[in-house]
Amino acid sequence: MIEFSSTVIQILSNPTIEGFYLVDLQSGLYRTTSFFRNITLSNGITYQSDGKLISVDPPQLSSVVDREIYKISFADPDFTNGPAADAGLVGKTVEVRLGFVNPTTKLPELNINDTILVYSGTVDGTSYNINTGEIGNAILNVTCSSPMGDLDFRRPLYTTKDSMRSRDPSDTSCDQIYEGSGQLQLKWGKV
Repeated sequence: MIEFSSTVIQILSNPTIEGFYLVDLQSGLYRTTSFFRNITLSNGITYQSDGKLISVDPPQLSSVVDREIYKISFADPDFTNGPAADAGLVGKTVEVRLGFVNPTTKLPELNINDTILVYSGTVDGTSYNINTGEIGNAILNVTCSSPMGDLDFRRPLYTTKDSMRSRDPSDTSCDQIYEGSGQLQLKWGKV
């Protein structure tokens, strides 16, 4: 169960609520907000207000294990995020928070405890939606995996010595896979 701070409970009890999104892609590679100015939270992290965050999917609850994706859309008319998407955003971490504007002071709540973590996961894929109309636009769609996204994991795991060492330098489980072409004698059971 999600626990809200007393400030968030007070804000949510108002008839009108003003909120904004804070998106953190790969722990600082790209941080942006839908608020009209830059936001620096109490933990020292600054989110830039560059106007490129178009939409964020609302959180969805599901009672069954399925393949629900989470989508974030960015305006990218100059294709500035294209090289990062091509270089490999897949597998990078994503965190989306919902912040609120205090209705009495009309200022954003900057305490991280007064934000709601909407999504935390990894990038599953990227794609561009390009409209070649009169004005034209380019939208970078970042699809993120669901919390149960690894249930259909089918990518092969290479079990070579070098492959396992690249994952964990102390892993020796595959050190003797290619030890010559002779027969390998293993002794099992009691000595």
